[in-house]
Amino acid sequence: MSKLKKIFWVEDEKAFINVYEKALEGIFDVEFISLARTALDRIKEIEKGKEEKPSLFVIDLLLPDMNGVIVLDEIKKIESLKDIPAFILTNYGEVKDREKFIDGLEVEKYLVKTKWPPSKLIPLIKETIELKS
Repeated sequence: MSKLKKIFWVEDEKAFINVYEKALEGIFDVEFISLARTALDRIKEIEKGKEEKPSLFVIDLLLPDMNGVIVLDEIKKIESLKDIPAFILTNYGEVKDREKFIDGLEVEKYLVKTKWPPSKLIPLIKETIELKS
């Protein structure tokens, strides 16, 4: 049996996590992290080789402890992680919001949760990971 590709997903909405845990089970190895501080700690472990590198980062912008852009910014500063694709998956849908939050940060996709249900998001995730593998 082949090893599943890993997704590092920073998301705090429990109902959203439950939907995607079920939808992605057996397709990808998904690590859901609900706090930015925990995500930053885990990123440092990945950088040091203590944790497996993911094939994709998915990051929500609104987190209970700090903005998800801080997590994305840290990822993009690390040489061994900066080329891994990253999606922003958020409820902020306005163009001005995108520009405000990700100005100068390189993201593969900026996606609005309400427009990307599992039926659309999972094929996009698969395609992105396959292209980067």
